[in-house]
Amino acid sequence: MSRVTPEQQIQFLVRIQRLLGEGRFVASYKFALLQALADLAVEKGDDSGDPLRLTVTDIAEKFIQYYWRQTLPLGAAGLDEATVLRQNTGRQAAVINLVARTSRLADGSLVRARAAPDLWNPLVSRVAEVVRVMPLWKLQTVGDKVYDFLYPNTEGAGSEIELRSGVAFCLRKFHALIQDLIQGGWVRFIRSIRTNQALLGDNLDLRDFLFGSERENLEVYRRFLKDIQAGECFYCRERVRGTGDVDHFIPWVKYPVDLGHNFVLAHSSCNRHKRDYLAAENHLQNWFERNDRFYTDLSQFFREKSIHHDLSSSSQITCWAYEQAADANAPVWILGNRTREIGTYWRNLCGHAAVDVPVAADRGEDDGQEPDDHS
Repeated sequence: MSRVTPEQQIQFLVRIQRLLGEGRFVASYKFALLQALADLAVEKGDDSGDPLRLTVTDIAEKFIQYYWRQTLPLGAAGLDEATVLRQNTGRQAAVINLVARTSRLADGSLVRARAAPDLWNPLVSRVAEVVRVMPLWKLQTVGDKVYDFLYPNTEGAGSEIELRSGVAFCLRKFHALIQDLIQGGWVRFIRSIRTNQALLGDNLDLRDFLFGSERENLEVYRRFLKDIQAGECFYCRERVRGTGDVDHFIPWVKYPVDLGHNFVLAHSSCNRHKRDYLAAENHLQNWFERNDRFYTDLSQFFREKSIHHDLSSSSQITCWAYEQAADANAPVWILGNRTREIGTYWRNLCGHAAVDVPVAADRGEDDGQEPDDHS
């Protein structure tokens, strides 16, 4: 384990701020690339401080996810290239054109595009080539100097990069802050492009348009979740009468990515009370056990409905969210209006949940420790 000192953490943030403040931007690719590195550090990294290898394909898939909603015309529902915001100071960015073309073929549905290999695989391959040739080796340039503190800046290298020691740790620890810096810079860049200014009114919330919630249609989950939960609310375990609410176990505001395993069915009242809190550790234990017990059923359902899912990433994101809450001494939600400070049992649960799936065989027998709360 490589320890990352407080001084190194501060130095990292200063470098990120300088990169965003002083770097030369002719396209929005650098913002997307830095956001991709931060998100992949959460989904694939850990807090050891060790280096992290990432493939250009992983980065390309993140690019597609970010730019998908940004290929929509401003304030319209169709796909008219004439009103799509420019992401380049010159001609429209190549990734936008590639994503927009695939979006038209998939009727605007990212889920449908992912489920069609003849659409998805060529798109990922082409976007990966753009990433490899263009922003990957220009992100860390400030002025005429290269500050390769994120990864070795070897132009023309192969299909992967390796984040330096401590980088994944810092990207995970300061994810919310770095995301805010990236999005602020991205919005300012879009507004600075002259051809965009005629489309942007003074009252438009550009940040919401670029990065706002484009949540999955949750109706598709409802009946299936009710079946595997035996008609009970995931949290209070009382019978759900009526439809109930499909809830993000890790709230959208904590990490805005919809992955199938993150959804549970809850009473509307429980969902309202939970709001944007993380759930107490007894609920976390139930979530891990649900995913273990119904691993095959969940996987089959997600495949049949073309729902994006990755239990390994979902588990990584979940444990990262609890780590963040613990660092901030944030409260967790028990039931009703009751909250309390986060305990330590979540560490045992995350420690027992292996990264690979299925995880049931890897967690082993109960270690004898009880959750901090049994409500």
